Amino acid sequence: MLSLKDLAAGTILSLITASTAMAGSCGYEYCWGAVGSAANGAYGWAHSYPSEQQAYSAVQQSCKGQCTEIKTFYNTCGAMARSPSGAWGWAWDNTRERAENSAIGYCLQHGNDCRVVVWSCSK
Repeated sequence: MLSLKDLAAGTILSLITASTAMAGSCGYEYCWGAVGSAANGAYGWAHSYPSEQQAYSAVQQSCKGQCTEIKTFYNTCGAMARSPSGAWGWAWDNTRERAENSAIGYCLQHGNDCRVVVWSCSK
C-alpha cells in the first residue's frame, strides 16, 4: 500500500514532467522571437525570450533603434524580406525555409527583387 508521502512525491514528479513537456525547447511555454529591419540596411533578430516585449526590445537594441519594422512570433520561425525599392514582407512558419519563402512572397506583392534580410527561429 502506498503511503501519503509516496503519493505526494509521485504527484509532484508528474507535475514537473508535465510542465517540462509543455515548455518549448528554450525552456519556456512560449519561446518568443522577433525580426526587424529598416530600409537603410539595419536589421536585428531575437530568439528564446520568455516574453514578447523582451524579444521586441532585443531587436530594437540590436538595430540600435533604427529598425522601422519589427515583428514578433513564438514557438516558430520568422523571416523578413526587403526589396531595393523599400517594399518588405514578413512571415512566420514552422521552418526557416517556409518562413523565408512566405516573406519573399509577401514582399513581391509590393516590389521586385525581394531578398531575405533577417530570420530567426524560437522554439
